[in-house]
Amino acid sequence: MSEKEFIKDGLDNEKILEIIKDIRKEIDIDASDDNVEKIKKKHEFFSSRYPALFDLSTRKEEFNWENLNYFLNMRNQIINDKMTAEKASVIIGEEWFKKYVKIDENTPIPEPTRFVRRTKSKTK
Repeated sequence: MSEKEFIKDGLDNEKILEIIKDIRKEIDIDASDDNVEKIKKKHEFFSSRYPALFDLSTRKEEFNWENLNYFLNMRNQIINDKMTAEKASVIIGEEWFKKYVKIDENTPIPEPTRFVRRTKSKTK
């Protein structure tokens, strides 16, 4: 699958913003489960194509427009061949790790736990 396959059956960024703005207007008035179900039916394609974004959009707490714009900007760079999806993923991972993971510089980082697959014992 091409790294731009996500665009072929999806929405452009402007349409995504438009839908989320509509959803947030409704959630700010009524964030009940019943209303979320109505919104889900109203925006059926969006809720099925972008379930995580739909979930974030329908939460009662404040919506972070800055984060959404950041991710949509990265998405645009991929669409416009200014960056690969892999490169965007690396940049996002590094930036968000620095932003949200606090490491005390004086505390050594332990070695990661290694997964070791157990082998089946031979039974006779």
